[in-house]
Amino acid sequence: MEFTPRELKQIERLRKQEREWPRTRWIMLVVGLFDAALYPCIMVFVLHRLFHTENDPAPRGELFSSFNIFMFTFCWPVCLLALCHSFWMMTVAICDWHGNINRRLLLKLLEDRQNQTPGPGKII
Repeated sequence: MEFTPRELKQIERLRKQEREWPRTRWIMLVVGLFDAALYPCIMVFVLHRLFHTENDPAPRGELFSSFNIFMFTFCWPVCLLALCHSFWMMTVAICDWHGNINRRLLLKLLEDRQNQTPGPGKII
């Protein structure tokens, strides 16, 4: 079976991903756990900043200052997206703990195909 240079490059990329997966899964798990702990803290800080103004002598009408509104409108969606990303990272790391089965099977098929030698009269 002949492969184009682009296909050979993709096969090498798959092999590299399979080799690096044991280290990558730990990195994904640790980063996912760190983000899952960090971003709720940031969310609590933003909500605390928005609703608790004990040291601020401003009247009640000034509770929602432009800075507080900016903090909420910027940080809240970023924190929610980061939490979704952290849970995705942890899910991929846990579900593919022993490697991606599709990638492993494809590489095994390619390896078996390359190791086969045609016998006399056989054409592969």
